[in-house]
Amino acid sequence: MRPRHGTIKETIAFYLHDTTTVTGKFIDLFIISLNLFTVLVFITESYFHETYPHLFWDIEVVTVSIFILEYILRFWVAEKKVKHVLGIYSIIDLVAIIPTFITFLDLRFVRIVRVFRIFRFMRFVNTGAFLSEDAKTHEIRIVKIVFTVVSIIFVSSSFIYAAEVVANPNINNLGSAVYFSIVTLTTVGLGDIVPVTPIGRVVTTIMILVSIALVPWQLGLLIKEFMILNSKKQIVTCQKCGLRQHDLDATHCKHCGSIIYHETDESVQ
Repeated sequence: MRPRHGTIKETIAFYLHDTTTVTGKFIDLFIISLNLFTVLVFITESYFHETYPHLFWDIEVVTVSIFILEYILRFWVAEKKVKHVLGIYSIIDLVAIIPTFITFLDLRFVRIVRVFRIFRFMRFVNTGAFLSEDAKTHEIRIVKIVFTVVSIIFVSSSFIYAAEVVANPNINNLGSAVYFSIVTLTTVGLGDIVPVTPIGRVVTTIMILVSIALVPWQLGLLIKEFMILNSKKQIVTCQKCGLRQHDLDATHCKHCGSIIYHETDESVQ
């Protein structure tokens, strides 16, 4: 795929959505790397914020400036601007920018809003832009599930850290908060770290509810995808009963007996 020969706006629009050309892949890789960098900075800041406050602020200004430029460009090239602004990706991009401009509020509140920058990865996770063309079925589902579980742990850890860091000596950095979150979400409950603030207890209660409902479901899906990936079956949906998994050489659905149609190179052509 090549960009259309047109205006600068059309060229920018092409490369912001392209995942096939060298330029498009470079832009995607740069944005993914920047997102990862901001997450790592967020984690590191919990350890060294008091030591290097000006350094972290300078990093914040530079990264947010790039986020703003990306947001403006995506808005400029969008054909339906209202729909674009109300889209989930645009809202996430906006949330990634806003905390820098509300530093007059409580600093802990600003830091906790910044945790949602991890969801900027959603744009690339949902499309599988960083995977090969041959890895766009089970691999994408596996990446989505892993991303969901990691996001739950990361967001939970950030909230419990913001709630407890001042009053709880056992949660004085994000690493200890991650440990507490994993212990809580897996319902191990070792008891060596406990919340001491009312907000911390509320966050922990929510984490326990999430661990009961969402985490086992996501892990179950992950195990299922790995089993399908390693089995000698393929995804061919029966048009009659909806059964999705069939043997590689199956010509009829084992559930209802209907003929199933395998996609071949000839049928694609």
